[in-house]
Amino acid sequence: MKRLWSAVLLSLTIAVSACGNTSDSTGAGAGGASQELVVAFSTEPVTLDPQDTSDGISNNANELLYDKLVTLDKNNEIVPQLAKEWTTSPDGKKITFKLREDAKFQDGTPVNAEAVKFTFDRVLNKENKLARYSLYAEFIDKVTVDSEFQVSFDLKFPFGPALISFAHTNGGIHSPKNVQEKGKDVGKSPVGSGPYKLKEWTPGTKMVFEANEAYWGGAPKIKTITFKPVTENSARSIMLETGEADVIVPVVTSDVERLKGNDKLKVMIEPSSRNLYISINTAKAPFDNVKARQALNYAVDKETIVNKIMAGQAKVLDAAFGEKIWGHTSVGAYPYDPEKAKQLLAEAGVKPGTTIKLWTPEGRYLMDRQIAEYIQGNLQAVGLNVVFQKWEWGAFQEAIKSPDAEFNLAVNSWGASTNDADWALRPILKTGGASNYAKFSNPALDDMIDKAMKASSQDERKELYSEALALIKEEAPWIFLVEYKQTSGVRNNVEGVYSWSNERLILRDAVKK
Repeated sequence: MKRLWSAVLLSLTIAVSACGNTSDSTGAGAGGASQELVVAFSTEPVTLDPQDTSDGISNNANELLYDKLVTLDKNNEIVPQLAKEWTTSPDGKKITFKLREDAKFQDGTPVNAEAVKFTFDRVLNKENKLARYSLYAEFIDKVTVDSEFQVSFDLKFPFGPALISFAHTNGGIHSPKNVQEKGKDVGKSPVGSGPYKLKEWTPGTKMVFEANEAYWGGAPKIKTITFKPVTENSARSIMLETGEADVIVPVVTSDVERLKGNDKLKVMIEPSSRNLYISINTAKAPFDNVKARQALNYAVDKETIVNKIMAGQAKVLDAAFGEKIWGHTSVGAYPYDPEKAKQLLAEAGVKPGTTIKLWTPEGRYLMDRQIAEYIQGNLQAVGLNVVFQKWEWGAFQEAIKSPDAEFNLAVNSWGASTNDADWALRPILKTGGASNYAKFSNPALDDMIDKAMKASSQDERKELYSEALALIKEEAPWIFLVEYKQTSGVRNNVEGVYSWSNERLILRDAVKK
């Protein structure tokens, strides 16, 4: 009897295995969906709460889980999503959205005006301390439910980037039921109305999303999408070459040409709104002195970083944000001049051999560690003793946000995801900005940012931002480094993957042959 039962079990195992192999060999699972898409990133998401998200990898995940009122198409143009149409009042201070009536959250509850109001009231409540409070609270006065499927936003002033702010991934609409049940744990247990829902999250190993078969826009073509954190740049490239990964982001510059020569792969090099810079702790001596901060900028050879470390896949930053962002004006890069750097350090009273601390995340930004190590050499060449420290990304974020952070310099990057100068400056350089890691405060700059945000004329805004960029260069709260290009690698049997210029990797339309 035992032998008979064992034989039955073996037969069943073989049958199940055969079915699985058939699915894998054809690339199709239940319902015609491709079985799995594996995406290797340099790190893993931090949170799946869109209003509390400030990093790109989390935003890539949230684009799968959540829908917004409006979104962007492949050409970065604003298009409907949960809102089927909208109108703006003649004075520009009220935007009314009419919602589609067939959308549901992944828990089966309806997406309606109450859910939209709930989501935005939550982020507008300062007591909730959500990371993207400043993105919306600065311009939204109140949210009103007009009817079951109509919601209105009263603005504090006419705000030019309002629609693109709603299209931001941080505008993802929550299931109120889920937030009320999960509370502060909602970032680990998300429920949106997007085409994918969270299936599994094993920190440090993988995050798995499964298709939402009831998605209002139609069931996705891919059955599961798996995010894997792979810090080592060369390891991601090897995973792409062997087929262990279907998509990798980013592609390390030293591997681009080799991967381009592989006929099973394609390398996408696209414009980016992201720049790399080093935050200078302006609240801590010796860099509370502007001459010392300017000296750092003269000490760093940006051209070599672009040509050697980045292999030409970047350009020297000529302002506090790059040319792909509306409102950009070139104010010129600091030239490489070590003698000028030494002179300014002496004028600032910084003695040769002064010890400073340089922090960098490991593998979070393209070539971040390599660039930081090169800059360490540049700064030591002008007489500074640079203590270098690498961090895992999550620990880096926690450490740099601390009011008692002990760094002098920290490698940072910012992608203005609204592609507008307001969001390129306000969170990172205005006094008290949520991502102002330089702890920089300048009343004149604050005034320019405020006036530009509220100006009704685009020409007036542009002029104010031009003045602001000139002031920022003079005050040098950062070492201004490079403007990135975004690179991703995709296997040829994968279609429908693309990036917006704000570096969101869009996977919801992916198809695997």
